[in-house]
Amino acid sequence: MSGAKKQVCALPLAGIYWDDELPELRELTKIPEDDHNKIFRLLGVRSLLWKGEVLSDDDQQFWNAMQSLVPSWAVFQRISVSPEDLQADEDAQRETMEALRAWLADADAVSVTEKDGLQHLSLTFDLTKGERAVPKDERWWKRIFRPW
Repeated sequence: MSGAKKQVCALPLAGIYWDDELPELRELTKIPEDDHNKIFRLLGVRSLLWKGEVLSDDDQQFWNAMQSLVPSWAVFQRISVSPEDLQADEDAQRETMEALRAWLADADAVSVTEKDGLQHLSLTFDLTKGERAVPKDERWWKRIFRPW
């Protein structure tokens, strides 16, 4: 644990973690989606503990089950943090929510689903919105060199 570097993750975590708690991104992408979702859920539950919140029964059972599997994992060694770390975690959450609000406001369609304690967002953007319609039979070179 000593010497680990604090990191900030906007998405999917929206919080802080230390580099000895997660594999590098390249390695994380090799882990099955279900497993890395569990990792991020666990980090989210830990953030609740840092704030002194009472966990739901489901979150508490999840925490206990994961801790029994890997009790020496650094995540379980950092169940309390300094006021500065707590502030950094809250700042990361706030900044992520501000960015999400901007994305949501610009999206043409939004869906939110929840699975295994994690929220999944799907945003759709119509990138052609507002563009001038081009006749389908117009040749490509005429479209490229047409004066707008």
